[in-house]
Parts: sequence; C-alpha cells; structure tokens
Amino acid sequence: MLSRVADALFWMSRYLERSEHVARAVDVTFQLDLDLHGVLADPVELEWNALLSLLRMPPPEPRPGSTAAAAAMRWILVDTRNPGSVLSCVNRSRNNARSIRGSISPLMWRELNKLHWRLTDTGLQARVAESPHDFCEETRIGVLLFHGVCESTLTHDESWHFIQLGRYLERAEKVLRILDSRYALLDSGDTTDLPIATLQWGAVLRNCGAYEAYRRLFISRVEPERVVEFLLVNPDFPHSVRFCLAKIVDSLAEIAGRLPDRCDDEASRTVGRLLADLVYLDAAGLDGERLHSFLADAMVRCARIGAHLQRQYALV
Repeated sequence: MLSRVADALFWMSRYLERSEHVARAVDVTFQLDLDLHGVLADPVELEWNALLSLLRMPPPEPRPGSTAAAAAMRWILVDTRNPGSVLSCVNRSRNNARSIRGSISPLMWRELNKLHWRLTDTGLQARVAESPHDFCEETRIGVLLFHGVCESTLTHDESWHFIQLGRYLERAEKVLRILDSRYALLDSGDTTDLPIATLQWGAVLRNCGAYEAYRRLFISRVEPERVVEFLLVNPDFPHSVRFCLAKIVDSLAEIAGRLPDRCDDEASRTVGRLLADLVYLDAAGLDGERLHSFLADAMVRCARIGAHLQRQYALV
C-alpha cells in the first residue's frame, strides 16, 4: 500500500473519532452544567473552562450579548477558525477521504459526505448556542453510521486495519486524558460533596460512552475507583484503554503479516509493553499521585506509538 493512502486512511479515521469525542464531551458538559446550576456558585466557570482545558483549546473570544457557555459551545462545535472544533475535524476527515476515494467503499464516502453537509446546515448551527444536543447527536450518529458501513462494506485488509489504528489510538488517548483531568479535579479537594462527585464521575463515564455499560456491570452508585478500573483495564468494553490497545496490536500484526505475539518493530513493542502493564495493573491500588503518574506515562507512550507509526509508515 502507498504511504499516501495509508496516511489518508489513518487520519480520516482519527479525525472522525476525534469529532465524535468532542461532540460527546460538549453534550455531557452541557447536561452537567444544567445539573450543577444552583448547586455550585459558578458551574460555567468550573465545567466549560475544564472542558476547554481537557481539549487543549484556548478560550474563545467573547461575543457581545453572548454568554460564556454559548461562546464556548460555538467555538468547540462549529467555529472553523478552531482547528480542533467538531466541524474542522469532520472537514479534515472528509478531505482525507476525498483524496483516496478508490480505497474506501462508495457507501463510506456517502455517509461521511452526508455528515459534513448535515453539520454545515445553518439552522442546525444556529441552535448550538441555545442547546448543542441536536448538533452533537447528528455528529455521533453520523460517525457510528460511517463505522458501521466501513465494517460491513470494506474488505478487512490493510486499508481497514489502518482505519482501525487511527480510530483506536485516538480513542485510547482521549480516555486517558479524560481520566487524568477529571481525577485531578476531584482529587484536589475542591469538590467534596458526594452528590456532586457522583455527578462528575457519571459525566466521566458518559464522556467515554460508558455509563450504561458500567451500570450493567456495577449496580451500586458510581464509584471513582471502579470507574477508573472499568475505563482502564476492562478487556471487553470498546472504550476501555486495554481494549483499544489490544485492537492496535492486532491491526499492527495484520499489517506486518506476522503473529500478534511477535514484536518486530518499535510501534508494536511500545503498544505491547503498555498493554501488558494494563493487563497486570492493580487499578484498585492506584490513587492520587500514583494514578496521575500512571496516566501521564500512558499518554506519553501513546504519543510515542503515533510517532513510531509515522516513521514506519510515513504517516504525517
């Protein structure tokens, strides 16, 4: 496979995964903001600034007559001056897909193109400042439809595996970042009220699309230690870091044409070491600084995996 095609497939998938993650984070933050109104002195300051920090975005320029929450929602969702906005990510994904139309199925292109045009609808964008739910839901459904079509219509060859690499590497990084930022916030002692802590850890699960799956496994209230364990080391949930890394190991093995337990390159070795650490991790014993140190190290290693992939397959 040409490195240009592999690069486009990888980043098409990665930007699309990023757009879904950002849309879900905005929707969850909007709902949490409503829940915390009247409970905390300034939930907008707490939650929207925390979201901007999580997404590593600068705060938006204030607009006359616009609230801080409305400005943040427009900046994160639809402002194309922001390279990390949902609309910018979908545009980048679509541009990559357009450059390799012959390597994806016609239905994949159609679903991605439909998502782009739905999100550029002026009526849908105009409602974002009042409520972002419709825009976020369109994004999430569009991304899920794309991946469903990809799963069903594309041969599971090298092209498909490069799509999986982009999808699961992006997802693993985002889950690690969510856990690190939220744990730092709750462990700081600023939010000691149990109901508020429960709301915020429930938001962590919803940010990772994991709330319903967690509640089916743990019937009791949302507990931080169990949330961390579920999102880090559960081998069966598609948004756990361990699950994502296992998928990356499988795809790297298929691309290289070798058995999954053979690690003949730096990317495979780095993924394998991190996956092994998660398999044998005692997540219940991680708290405070030890958890923060583990998450920070895991994020560095995920970035290193991306760098190794770039060198091996000329992904830019």
